[in-house]
Amino acid sequence: MGKLRSRDGCLTCRTRHVKCDEQRPVCGNCRKGRRECHREAHQEARIRFYDTSRRSPQQHGIPEEIESAVAGSSPGSSHQTSVRQDSVSTSRSMTSSQLLQPGSVSPAFPVVVDTPEHVIPKAMLARHEALLVHYYALHLGRWLDCTDASRQFTLKIPELATTSPVLLEAIMSFAARHAGDTEAANAAHERCIAMLIVLLDSGGVADDDDALLCAIVILRVFEQLTAVGNGSDQERHLAGCSALLRACQGPCVDPSAPGLRDAAFWVYMRQCLYNACINQQAPNVDFSLTLLPIPSPGSAHHSLLSETAWANSMTWICATVVQFCFGSSHVQEPSNRMAQWQELRNTVESWLRSRPRSFDPIWKGEESSDGGSSSSFPEYYFAADWHVIAFGYYHLACILLILYKPTPRFAIRSAHSAGLRREEAQILQHARAICGSCKSEPSNVPARIALCHSVFLWGALLDNECERNSLVHLLQELEHNHAWPTAWIVSALKEEWGAFPL
Repeated sequence: MGKLRSRDGCLTCRTRHVKCDEQRPVCGNCRKGRRECHREAHQEARIRFYDTSRRSPQQHGIPEEIESAVAGSSPGSSHQTSVRQDSVSTSRSMTSSQLLQPGSVSPAFPVVVDTPEHVIPKAMLARHEALLVHYYALHLGRWLDCTDASRQFTLKIPELATTSPVLLEAIMSFAARHAGDTEAANAAHERCIAMLIVLLDSGGVADDDDALLCAIVILRVFEQLTAVGNGSDQERHLAGCSALLRACQGPCVDPSAPGLRDAAFWVYMRQCLYNACINQQAPNVDFSLTLLPIPSPGSAHHSLLSETAWANSMTWICATVVQFCFGSSHVQEPSNRMAQWQELRNTVESWLRSRPRSFDPIWKGEESSDGGSSSSFPEYYFAADWHVIAFGYYHLACILLILYKPTPRFAIRSAHSAGLRREEAQILQHARAICGSCKSEPSNVPARIALCHSVFLWGALLDNECERNSLVHLLQELEHNHAWPTAWIVSALKEEWGAFPL
Protein backbone atom coordinates (compact mmCIF):
# COMPACT_ATOMS: atom_id res chain seq x y z
CA MET A 1 0.00 0.00 0.00
CA GLY A 2 2.94 2.38 0.62
CA LYS A 3 4.73 1.73 -2.69
CA LEU A 4 4.79 4.38 -5.41
CA ARG A 5 2.42 3.76 -8.29
CA SER A 6 4.16 2.96 -11.57
CA ARG A 7 3.45 5.39 -14.39
CA ASP A 8 2.93 2.75 -17.10
CA GLY A 9 1.36 0.06 -14.95
CA CYS A 10 -1.97 -1.50 -15.91
CA LEU A 11 -5.23 -0.27 -14.43
CA THR A 12 -5.90 -3.70 -12.94
CA CYS A 13 -2.81 -3.52 -10.71
CA ARG A 14 -3.50 0.14 -9.96
CA THR A 15 -6.99 -0.54 -8.60
CA ARG A 16 -5.60 -3.45 -6.58
CA HIS A 17 -2.89 -1.17 -5.14
CA VAL A 18 -0.09 -3.55 -6.14
CA LYS A 19 3.09 -2.73 -8.05
CA CYS A 20 2.88 -3.60 -11.74
CA ASP A 21 5.95 -4.92 -13.55
CA GLU A 22 4.67 -3.09 -16.68
CA GLN A 23 5.13 -6.11 -18.95
CA ARG A 24 3.04 -6.05 -22.14
CA PRO A 25 0.62 -7.10 -23.40
CA VAL A 26 -0.16 -8.81 -20.05
CA CYS A 27 1.72 -7.93 -16.89
CA GLY A 28 3.11 -10.59 -14.59
CA ASN A 29 0.50 -10.09 -11.85
CA CYS A 30 -2.44 -10.42 -14.25
CA ARG A 31 -0.90 -13.41 -16.00
CA LYS A 32 -0.32 -15.16 -12.68
CA GLY A 33 -3.85 -14.38 -11.41
CA ARG A 34 -5.55 -15.06 -14.78
CA ARG A 35 -7.12 -11.57 -14.83
CA GLU A 36 -7.88 -9.15 -17.63
CA CYS A 37 -4.94 -6.73 -17.93
CA HIS A 38 -6.66 -3.39 -18.54
CA ARG A 39 -4.56 -0.53 -19.87
CA GLU A 40 -5.09 3.22 -19.87
CA ALA A 41 -7.47 3.02 -22.83
CA HIS A 42 -10.07 1.52 -20.48
CA GLN A 43 -9.78 4.27 -17.86
CA GLU A 44 -12.83 6.19 -19.04
CA ALA A 45 -15.04 3.13 -18.63
CA ARG A 46 -13.54 2.49 -15.22
CA ILE A 47 -14.27 6.00 -14.01
CA ARG A 48 -17.77 5.97 -15.44
CA PHE A 49 -18.89 2.81 -13.66
CA TYR A 50 -16.82 2.61 -10.50
CA ASP A 51 -18.94 3.09 -7.40
CA THR A 52 -17.01 5.09 -4.81
CA SER A 53 -19.91 5.46 -2.40
CA ARG A 54 -19.48 1.92 -1.04
CA ARG A 55 -23.10 1.92 0.02
CA SER A 56 -24.33 -1.02 2.00
CA PRO A 57 -26.60 -3.64 0.39
CA GLN A 58 -29.39 -2.56 2.71
CA GLN A 59 -29.50 0.82 0.96
CA HIS A 60 -30.31 -1.00 -2.26
CA GLY A 61 -33.04 -3.10 -0.74
CA ILE A 62 -30.89 -6.24 -0.49
CA PRO A 63 -31.58 -8.05 2.80
CA GLU A 64 -28.88 -9.12 5.23
CA GLU A 65 -29.75 -12.77 4.58
CA ILE A 66 -28.06 -12.57 1.17
CA GLU A 67 -24.87 -11.24 2.72
CA SER A 68 -24.84 -13.95 5.37
CA ALA A 69 -25.54 -16.70 2.82
CA VAL A 70 -22.70 -15.51 0.61
CA ALA A 71 -20.47 -15.04 3.64
CA GLY A 72 -20.96 -18.67 4.54
CA SER A 73 -19.36 -19.64 1.24
CA SER A 74 -16.61 -17.02 1.08
CA PRO A 75 -13.01 -17.84 0.25
CA GLY A 76 -10.27 -17.76 2.85
CA SER A 77 -8.97 -14.60 4.41
CA SER A 78 -5.48 -15.50 3.20
CA HIS A 79 -6.66 -15.02 -0.38
CA GLN A 80 -6.13 -11.54 -1.81
CA THR A 81 -9.13 -9.38 -2.63
CA SER A 82 -9.60 -5.75 -3.48
CA VAL A 83 -12.32 -5.44 -0.84
CA ARG A 84 -11.29 -2.95 1.81
CA GLN A 85 -10.50 -4.68 5.07
CA ASP A 86 -12.64 -2.25 7.06
CA SER A 87 -15.71 -3.18 5.02
CA VAL A 88 -15.47 -6.95 5.36
CA SER A 89 -16.54 -8.50 8.62
CA THR A 90 -14.51 -11.28 10.16
CA SER A 91 -17.50 -13.60 9.80
CA ARG A 92 -16.66 -13.77 6.10
CA SER A 93 -13.20 -15.18 6.69
CA MET A 94 -13.23 -18.87 5.89
CA THR A 95 -10.63 -21.32 4.71
CA SER A 96 -10.93 -23.17 1.42
CA SER A 97 -11.78 -26.34 3.29
CA GLN A 98 -14.74 -24.58 4.91
CA LEU A 99 -15.87 -23.17 1.59
CA LEU A 100 -15.91 -26.49 -0.20
CA GLN A 101 -18.18 -29.34 0.74
CA PRO A 102 -16.78 -32.27 2.74
CA GLY A 103 -15.18 -34.92 0.60
CA SER A 104 -13.93 -32.58 -2.12
CA VAL A 105 -10.23 -31.85 -2.48
CA SER A 106 -9.23 -28.24 -3.03
CA PRO A 107 -5.74 -26.79 -3.36
CA ALA A 108 -5.14 -23.25 -2.13
CA PHE A 109 -6.28 -21.23 -5.14
CA PRO A 110 -5.21 -17.60 -5.41
CA VAL A 111 -8.47 -15.67 -5.58
CA VAL A 112 -7.93 -12.07 -6.64
CA VAL A 113 -10.94 -9.89 -7.35
CA ASP A 114 -10.80 -6.37 -8.74
CA THR A 115 -13.90 -4.26 -8.48
CA PRO A 116 -13.67 -2.76 -12.01
CA GLU A 117 -13.78 -6.25 -13.54
CA HIS A 118 -17.34 -6.58 -12.31
CA VAL A 119 -18.56 -3.57 -14.24
CA ILE A 120 -16.41 -3.42 -17.37
CA PRO A 121 -17.84 -5.84 -19.95
CA LYS A 122 -15.34 -8.03 -21.75
CA ALA A 123 -14.94 -7.54 -25.47
CA MET A 124 -14.58 -11.30 -25.86
CA LEU A 125 -14.27 -14.32 -23.61
CA ALA A 126 -10.94 -16.04 -23.25
CA ARG A 127 -10.80 -19.38 -25.03
CA HIS A 128 -10.93 -21.49 -21.86
CA GLU A 129 -13.92 -19.44 -20.68
CA ALA A 130 -15.70 -19.81 -24.01
CA LEU A 131 -15.18 -23.57 -23.98
CA LEU A 132 -16.84 -23.91 -20.58
CA VAL A 133 -19.73 -21.61 -21.53
CA HIS A 134 -20.20 -23.63 -24.72
CA TYR A 135 -20.13 -26.84 -22.67
CA TYR A 136 -22.80 -25.39 -20.38
CA ALA A 137 -25.02 -24.37 -23.31
CA LEU A 138 -24.61 -27.77 -24.95
CA HIS A 139 -25.08 -30.02 -21.93
CA LEU A 140 -26.23 -28.20 -18.80
CA GLY A 141 -28.66 -25.43 -19.66
CA ARG A 142 -31.21 -28.17 -20.23
CA TRP A 143 -31.05 -29.06 -16.54
CA LEU A 144 -32.32 -25.61 -15.60
CA ASP A 145 -34.79 -25.33 -18.49
CA CYS A 146 -36.62 -28.57 -17.72
CA THR A 147 -39.96 -26.77 -17.21
CA ASP A 148 -39.24 -23.83 -19.52
CA ALA A 149 -40.28 -24.35 -23.13
CA SER A 150 -38.52 -21.08 -24.05
CA ARG A 151 -35.17 -22.51 -22.84
CA GLN A 152 -34.00 -19.23 -21.32
CA PHE A 153 -31.14 -20.68 -19.28
CA THR A 154 -29.77 -22.30 -22.43
CA LEU A 155 -30.32 -19.44 -24.87
CA LYS A 156 -30.02 -16.26 -22.78
CA ILE A 157 -27.55 -17.08 -20.03
CA PRO A 158 -24.46 -17.65 -22.26
CA GLU A 159 -24.92 -14.22 -23.85
CA LEU A 160 -25.53 -12.57 -20.48
CA ALA A 161 -22.35 -14.18 -19.13
CA THR A 162 -20.25 -12.14 -21.57
CA THR A 163 -21.25 -8.97 -19.69
CA SER A 164 -21.56 -10.38 -16.16
CA PRO A 165 -18.30 -11.73 -14.70
CA VAL A 166 -20.04 -13.16 -11.63
CA LEU A 167 -22.44 -15.14 -13.83
CA LEU A 168 -19.54 -16.25 -16.02
CA GLU A 169 -17.66 -17.67 -13.04
CA ALA A 170 -20.81 -19.45 -11.82
CA ILE A 171 -21.25 -21.08 -15.23
CA MET A 172 -17.59 -22.05 -15.35
CA SER A 173 -17.75 -23.67 -11.91
CA PHE A 174 -20.82 -25.71 -12.89
CA ALA A 175 -19.46 -26.73 -16.29
CA ALA A 176 -16.00 -27.64 -15.01
CA ARG A 177 -17.49 -29.67 -12.15
CA HIS A 178 -19.71 -31.64 -14.53
CA ALA A 179 -16.80 -32.16 -16.92
CA GLY A 180 -14.70 -33.61 -14.09
CA ASP A 181 -12.18 -30.77 -13.76
CA THR A 182 -12.42 -30.34 -9.99
CA GLU A 183 -9.51 -27.91 -9.72
CA ALA A 184 -10.93 -25.51 -12.31
CA ALA A 185 -14.42 -25.86 -10.83
CA ASN A 186 -13.31 -25.01 -7.31
CA ALA A 187 -11.18 -22.10 -8.52
CA ALA A 188 -14.09 -20.60 -10.49
CA HIS A 189 -16.40 -21.11 -7.52
CA GLU A 190 -14.05 -19.28 -5.17
CA ARG A 191 -13.63 -16.40 -7.62
CA CYS A 192 -17.41 -16.19 -7.96
CA ILE A 193 -17.94 -16.04 -4.20
CA ALA A 194 -15.33 -13.31 -3.87
CA MET A 195 -17.07 -11.33 -6.63
CA LEU A 196 -20.42 -11.70 -4.88
CA ILE A 197 -18.95 -10.25 -1.69
CA VAL A 198 -17.57 -7.26 -3.58
CA LEU A 199 -20.88 -6.69 -5.38
CA LEU A 200 -22.80 -6.71 -2.11
CA ASP A 201 -20.32 -4.41 -0.39
CA SER A 202 -20.15 -1.94 -3.28
CA GLY A 203 -23.91 -1.71 -3.72
CA GLY A 204 -23.61 -2.99 -7.28
CA VAL A 205 -26.48 -5.45 -6.99
CA ALA A 206 -29.47 -3.38 -8.00
CA ASP A 207 -28.38 -2.94 -11.63
CA ASP A 208 -27.41 -6.58 -12.02
CA ASP A 209 -30.01 -8.46 -10.01
CA ASP A 210 -31.16 -10.80 -12.79
CA ALA A 211 -27.61 -11.90 -13.54
CA LEU A 212 -26.89 -12.21 -9.82
CA LEU A 213 -30.02 -14.27 -9.19
CA CYS A 214 -29.20 -16.61 -12.07
CA ALA A 215 -25.62 -16.90 -10.83
CA ILE A 216 -26.77 -17.95 -7.35
CA VAL A 217 -29.22 -20.46 -8.83
CA ILE A 218 -26.37 -21.99 -10.84
CA LEU A 219 -24.08 -21.94 -7.80
CA ARG A 220 -26.77 -23.91 -5.98
CA VAL A 221 -26.48 -26.68 -8.59
CA PHE A 222 -22.70 -26.66 -8.06
CA GLU A 223 -23.36 -26.93 -4.32
CA GLN A 224 -25.62 -29.94 -4.88
CA LEU A 225 -23.02 -31.63 -7.09
CA THR A 226 -20.46 -31.38 -4.29
CA ALA A 227 -22.76 -32.66 -1.53
CA VAL A 228 -21.60 -36.26 -1.54
CA GLY A 229 -23.49 -37.59 1.47
CA ASN A 230 -26.43 -37.21 3.78
CA GLY A 231 -25.97 -34.10 5.91
CA SER A 232 -23.19 -32.63 3.75
CA ASP A 233 -25.47 -30.24 1.85
CA GLN A 234 -25.17 -26.90 3.64
CA GLU A 235 -27.82 -25.21 1.44
CA ARG A 236 -25.92 -21.91 1.57
CA HIS A 237 -26.71 -20.83 -1.97
CA LEU A 238 -30.30 -22.00 -1.57
CA ALA A 239 -30.63 -19.56 1.34
CA GLY A 240 -29.04 -16.77 -0.68
CA CYS A 241 -31.39 -17.37 -3.58
CA SER A 242 -34.38 -17.36 -1.25
CA ALA A 243 -33.35 -14.03 0.27
CA LEU A 244 -32.81 -12.39 -3.11
CA LEU A 245 -36.12 -13.67 -4.45
CA ARG A 246 -38.03 -12.39 -1.43
CA ALA A 247 -36.34 -8.99 -1.82
CA CYS A 248 -37.46 -8.52 -5.43
CA GLN A 249 -40.60 -10.69 -5.62
CA GLY A 250 -43.97 -9.01 -6.13
CA PRO A 251 -47.30 -10.38 -4.87
CA CYS A 252 -47.71 -12.73 -7.85
CA VAL A 253 -45.71 -15.43 -9.57
CA ASP A 254 -46.05 -16.15 -13.29
CA PRO A 255 -46.04 -19.86 -14.21
CA SER A 256 -45.35 -18.98 -17.86
CA ALA A 257 -41.94 -17.57 -16.82
CA PRO A 258 -41.73 -14.83 -19.46
CA GLY A 259 -38.39 -13.50 -18.18
CA LEU A 260 -35.14 -14.76 -16.72
CA ARG A 261 -36.06 -13.76 -13.19
CA ASP A 262 -39.28 -15.78 -13.48
CA ALA A 263 -37.37 -18.74 -14.88
CA ALA A 264 -34.88 -18.52 -12.00
CA PHE A 265 -37.76 -18.58 -9.52
CA TRP A 266 -38.98 -21.91 -10.90
CA VAL A 267 -35.48 -23.40 -10.81
CA TYR A 268 -35.35 -22.37 -7.16
CA MET A 269 -38.75 -24.00 -6.58
CA ARG A 270 -37.49 -27.34 -7.87
CA GLN A 271 -34.33 -27.03 -5.79
CA CYS A 272 -36.50 -26.47 -2.71
CA LEU A 273 -38.58 -29.54 -3.50
CA TYR A 274 -35.44 -31.69 -3.66
CA ASN A 275 -34.34 -30.78 -0.14
CA ALA A 276 -37.86 -30.78 1.28
CA CYS A 277 -38.53 -34.37 0.21
CA ILE A 278 -35.13 -35.73 1.22
CA ASN A 279 -35.26 -34.10 4.65
CA GLN A 280 -39.07 -34.32 4.94
CA GLN A 281 -39.38 -30.67 5.82
CA ALA A 282 -41.49 -27.77 4.56
CA PRO A 283 -40.07 -26.07 1.45
CA ASN A 284 -38.71 -22.56 1.93
CA VAL A 285 -41.30 -21.01 -0.37
CA ASP A 286 -43.68 -18.08 0.14
CA PHE A 287 -47.07 -19.70 -0.44
CA SER A 288 -48.86 -16.40 0.05
CA LEU A 289 -47.89 -15.56 -3.53
CA THR A 290 -50.70 -15.61 -6.07
CA LEU A 291 -50.19 -17.92 -9.03
CA LEU A 292 -51.20 -16.11 -12.22
CA PRO A 293 -53.58 -17.88 -14.63
CA ILE A 294 -52.20 -20.07 -17.39
CA PRO A 295 -52.18 -18.13 -20.70
CA SER A 296 -54.18 -19.47 -23.61
CA PRO A 297 -52.08 -20.81 -26.49
CA GLY A 298 -52.26 -18.63 -29.57
CA SER A 299 -49.15 -17.76 -31.51
CA ALA A 300 -46.10 -19.98 -31.40
CA HIS A 301 -44.65 -17.77 -28.66
CA HIS A 302 -47.81 -17.95 -26.56
CA SER A 303 -47.91 -21.71 -27.10
CA LEU A 304 -44.46 -21.98 -25.49
CA LEU A 305 -45.59 -19.81 -22.58
CA SER A 306 -48.67 -22.00 -22.13
CA GLU A 307 -46.60 -25.19 -22.13
CA THR A 308 -44.26 -23.67 -19.56
CA ALA A 309 -47.16 -22.54 -17.40
CA TRP A 310 -48.77 -25.99 -17.31
CA ALA A 311 -45.48 -27.60 -16.23
CA ASN A 312 -44.75 -24.97 -13.60
CA SER A 313 -48.32 -25.11 -12.30
CA MET A 314 -47.81 -28.78 -11.52
CA THR A 315 -44.54 -27.85 -9.80
CA TRP A 316 -46.42 -25.33 -7.65
CA ILE A 317 -49.20 -27.81 -6.86
CA CYS A 318 -46.65 -30.44 -5.83
CA ALA A 319 -44.91 -27.90 -3.60
CA THR A 320 -48.19 -27.06 -1.85
CA VAL A 321 -48.73 -30.77 -1.24
CA VAL A 322 -45.23 -31.04 0.23
CA GLN A 323 -46.01 -28.04 2.44
CA PHE A 324 -49.22 -29.74 3.62
CA CYS A 325 -47.36 -32.96 4.46
CA PHE A 326 -44.25 -31.55 6.13
CA GLY A 327 -45.37 -28.08 7.24
CA SER A 328 -47.26 -26.97 10.32
CA SER A 329 -50.75 -27.86 9.04
CA HIS A 330 -50.78 -30.96 11.27
CA VAL A 331 -51.72 -28.72 14.21
CA GLN A 332 -55.04 -27.88 12.55
CA GLU A 333 -58.34 -29.37 13.61
CA PRO A 334 -58.79 -32.81 11.99
CA SER A 335 -61.83 -31.65 10.03
CA ASN A 336 -59.95 -28.63 8.63
CA ARG A 337 -56.95 -30.74 7.72
CA MET A 338 -59.15 -33.27 5.94
CA ALA A 339 -60.84 -30.48 4.00
CA GLN A 340 -57.47 -29.12 2.97
CA TRP A 341 -56.32 -32.59 1.90
CA GLN A 342 -59.44 -33.01 -0.23
CA GLU A 343 -58.91 -29.61 -1.84
CA LEU A 344 -55.34 -30.54 -2.73
CA ARG A 345 -56.47 -33.87 -4.09
CA ASN A 346 -59.04 -32.13 -6.28
CA THR A 347 -56.43 -29.65 -7.52
CA VAL A 348 -54.03 -32.43 -8.49
CA GLU A 349 -56.71 -34.34 -10.38
CA SER A 350 -58.04 -31.15 -11.98
CA TRP A 351 -54.58 -30.49 -13.41
CA LEU A 352 -54.49 -34.01 -14.81
CA ARG A 353 -57.90 -33.66 -16.46
CA SER A 354 -57.31 -30.17 -17.85
CA ARG A 355 -53.73 -30.37 -19.08
CA PRO A 356 -53.13 -30.16 -22.85
CA ARG A 357 -52.93 -33.39 -24.79
CA SER A 358 -49.30 -32.57 -25.54
CA PHE A 359 -48.52 -33.56 -21.94
CA ASP A 360 -49.68 -37.13 -22.56
CA PRO A 361 -46.96 -39.68 -23.31
CA ILE A 362 -46.59 -40.31 -27.03
CA TRP A 363 -46.21 -44.01 -26.18
CA LYS A 364 -46.50 -46.12 -23.05
CA GLY A 365 -46.27 -49.82 -22.38
CA GLU A 366 -46.15 -52.26 -19.52
CA GLU A 367 -42.88 -53.53 -18.15
CA SER A 368 -41.21 -56.19 -20.24
CA SER A 369 -41.25 -59.75 -18.99
CA ASP A 370 -38.80 -62.60 -19.30
CA GLY A 371 -39.95 -66.04 -18.28
CA GLY A 372 -42.81 -64.61 -16.27
CA SER A 373 -40.51 -62.42 -14.17
CA SER A 374 -40.88 -58.67 -14.37
CA SER A 375 -37.50 -57.27 -15.38
CA SER A 376 -38.01 -53.53 -15.33
CA PHE A 377 -40.46 -50.64 -15.11
CA PRO A 378 -43.17 -49.47 -17.52
CA GLU A 379 -42.04 -47.43 -20.50
CA TYR A 380 -43.18 -43.85 -21.10
CA TYR A 381 -42.00 -41.67 -23.96
CA PHE A 382 -42.69 -37.94 -24.07
CA ALA A 383 -42.18 -35.22 -26.64
CA ALA A 384 -40.57 -32.64 -24.33
CA ASP A 385 -38.59 -32.43 -21.10
CA TRP A 386 -41.25 -30.38 -19.31
CA HIS A 387 -43.84 -33.06 -20.03
CA VAL A 388 -41.65 -35.61 -18.23
CA ILE A 389 -41.09 -33.33 -15.24
CA ALA A 390 -44.79 -32.51 -14.88
CA PHE A 391 -45.60 -36.23 -15.14
CA GLY A 392 -43.14 -36.99 -12.34
CA TYR A 393 -44.39 -34.23 -10.06
CA TYR A 394 -47.99 -35.35 -10.57
CA HIS A 395 -47.15 -38.87 -9.41
CA LEU A 396 -45.02 -37.54 -6.54
CA ALA A 397 -47.97 -35.43 -5.35
CA CYS A 398 -50.22 -38.50 -5.51
CA ILE A 399 -47.77 -40.54 -3.43
CA LEU A 400 -47.62 -37.83 -0.78
CA LEU A 401 -51.40 -37.51 -0.62
CA ILE A 402 -51.73 -41.26 -0.06
CA LEU A 403 -49.07 -41.28 2.64
CA TYR A 404 -50.42 -38.27 4.52
CA LYS A 405 -54.16 -38.67 4.19
CA PRO A 406 -55.52 -37.52 7.59
CA THR A 407 -57.77 -40.48 8.37
CA PRO A 408 -57.97 -42.46 11.63
CA ARG A 409 -55.55 -45.37 11.57
CA PHE A 410 -53.56 -47.57 13.89
CA ALA A 411 -50.08 -46.21 14.56
CA ILE A 412 -48.66 -49.68 13.89
CA ARG A 413 -50.49 -51.86 11.43
CA SER A 414 -50.09 -55.51 10.64
CA ALA A 415 -48.31 -56.37 7.42
CA HIS A 416 -51.42 -58.38 6.57
CA SER A 417 -53.70 -55.33 6.88
CA ALA A 418 -55.83 -54.98 3.76
CA GLY A 419 -55.75 -51.19 4.04
CA LEU A 420 -51.96 -51.13 4.27
CA ARG A 421 -51.57 -53.46 1.31
CA ARG A 422 -53.94 -51.33 -0.75
CA GLU A 423 -52.06 -48.13 0.08
CA GLU A 424 -48.70 -49.71 -0.70
CA ALA A 425 -49.99 -50.98 -4.04
CA GLN A 426 -51.23 -47.49 -4.95
CA ILE A 427 -47.94 -45.90 -3.95
CA LEU A 428 -45.90 -48.42 -5.93
CA GLN A 429 -48.07 -47.88 -8.99
CA HIS A 430 -47.15 -44.18 -8.95
CA ALA A 431 -43.51 -44.95 -8.11
CA ARG A 432 -43.20 -47.34 -11.06
CA ALA A 433 -44.57 -44.64 -13.34
CA ILE A 434 -41.84 -42.25 -12.13
CA CYS A 435 -39.14 -44.88 -12.63
CA GLY A 436 -40.50 -45.81 -16.05
CA SER A 437 -40.40 -42.23 -17.30
CA CYS A 438 -36.81 -41.89 -16.04
CA LYS A 439 -35.72 -45.14 -17.64
CA SER A 440 -37.21 -44.15 -20.99
CA GLU A 441 -35.66 -40.65 -20.93
CA PRO A 442 -32.00 -41.24 -19.96
CA SER A 443 -30.90 -37.80 -21.17
CA ASN A 444 -33.44 -35.99 -18.99
CA VAL A 445 -31.26 -35.37 -15.94
CA PRO A 446 -33.83 -33.33 -13.95
CA ALA A 447 -36.25 -36.27 -14.11
CA ARG A 448 -33.58 -38.49 -12.53
CA ILE A 449 -32.90 -35.82 -9.92
CA ALA A 450 -36.61 -35.76 -9.06
CA LEU A 451 -36.43 -39.55 -8.75
CA CYS A 452 -33.65 -39.11 -6.17
CA HIS A 453 -35.81 -37.19 -3.75
CA SER A 454 -39.02 -39.13 -4.35
CA VAL A 455 -37.30 -42.43 -3.60
CA PHE A 456 -37.07 -41.51 0.09
CA LEU A 457 -40.85 -41.71 0.24
CA TRP A 458 -41.40 -45.10 -1.39
CA GLY A 459 -38.07 -46.86 -1.97
CA ALA A 460 -38.41 -49.12 1.06
CA LEU A 461 -41.64 -50.58 -0.35
CA LEU A 462 -40.01 -52.17 -3.40
CA ASP A 463 -40.17 -55.92 -2.84
CA ASN A 464 -39.12 -57.13 -6.29
CA GLU A 465 -35.43 -57.88 -6.81
CA CYS A 466 -35.49 -56.90 -10.49
CA GLU A 467 -37.12 -53.59 -9.67
CA ARG A 468 -34.64 -52.94 -6.89
CA ASN A 469 -31.75 -53.60 -9.26
CA SER A 470 -33.31 -51.39 -11.94
CA LEU A 471 -33.75 -48.54 -9.46
CA VAL A 472 -30.14 -48.83 -8.30
CA HIS A 473 -29.02 -48.81 -11.94
CA LEU A 474 -30.98 -45.62 -12.64
CA LEU A 475 -29.36 -43.88 -9.68
CA GLN A 476 -25.84 -45.12 -10.44
CA GLU A 477 -26.18 -44.00 -14.06
CA LEU A 478 -27.00 -40.49 -12.89
CA GLU A 479 -23.78 -40.24 -10.88
CA HIS A 480 -21.61 -41.96 -13.48
CA ASN A 481 -22.84 -39.91 -16.46
CA HIS A 482 -23.69 -36.59 -14.83
CA ALA A 483 -21.73 -36.34 -11.55
CA TRP A 484 -24.90 -36.07 -9.44
CA PRO A 485 -24.04 -37.77 -6.10
CA THR A 486 -26.25 -40.82 -5.62
CA ALA A 487 -23.93 -43.33 -3.94
CA TRP A 488 -25.21 -42.30 -0.52
CA ILE A 489 -28.82 -42.76 -1.68
CA VAL A 490 -28.06 -46.24 -3.02
CA SER A 491 -26.35 -47.08 0.26
CA ALA A 492 -29.38 -45.89 2.25
CA LEU A 493 -31.72 -47.95 0.07
CA LYS A 494 -29.66 -51.11 0.43
CA GLU A 495 -29.53 -50.62 4.18
CA GLU A 496 -33.31 -50.25 4.25
CA TRP A 497 -33.80 -53.30 2.04
CA GLY A 498 -31.39 -55.28 4.20
CA ALA A 499 -33.75 -54.81 7.13
CA PHE A 500 -36.54 -56.32 5.02
CA PRO A 501 -34.94 -59.00 2.81
CA LEU A 502 -36.96 -60.62 0.06
